[in-house]
Amino acid sequence: MRDVLHKQAAIFDLDGTLFDSVGMWHEIDEIFLRRRGLEPTVEYKRGIVALGFTATAYYTIDHYKLDDTPEQLMNEWAELARDAYAHTVRLLGGAREYLDECVRAGVKIAAVTSLCAEFALSCLKNNGIYALFSHVFTADGVGIPKNSPDIFLHAAKALGALPENCIVYDDAAAAVKAAKTAGMTTVAVRGVLFGDDDFKDHADYIVPSLDKAPKLIALP
Repeated sequence: MRDVLHKQAAIFDLDGTLFDSVGMWHEIDEIFLRRRGLEPTVEYKRGIVALGFTATAYYTIDHYKLDDTPEQLMNEWAELARDAYAHTVRLLGGAREYLDECVRAGVKIAAVTSLCAEFALSCLKNNGIYALFSHVFTADGVGIPKNSPDIFLHAAKALGALPENCIVYDDAAAAVKAAKTAGMTTVAVRGVLFGDDDFKDHADYIVPSLDKAPKLIALP
């Protein structure tokens, strides 16, 4: 039996929560690092998961002591990922149905993502769900990483909702912790990098997929 919650706004991560794209990024990590004779580590993959595109470039350069500029890394990643987000990245199972359920309930839907705006918007449009979102907030666009509560508070303010009337869905432990610190209800979606122990102190719910998440009803 799914819990029923009364909320004004639902805030979704994209990669790994709505988009089935985590595997693609692991492939991209391997390609660009192996071009430099390096290997992606678990520490690296976990370290970048809640950062924006620009912050990830700086983190990568520092972590691997690279001579590349952030712009060079971002351009390389963009070349590898652009076509996939525009054409081949699909939604995870249960995602579309859950979003439709939220819309029918009258709950506002927004995204808070570490993706660059180009990829986020093209993938939302390619999967036919762009019109469901009232706002799409990117870490680069807002200027705040997803491991900070401030990005979720920014989203709540733009949505005209109090933090306690928002619910956040994410597959990254740092983002779940940030949303919880912001005073929001949190749903951790299990992924490949984080297990239940990573979420247990900050997630109100831990689910394998969105179709197992609480059912929402809009606040009057």
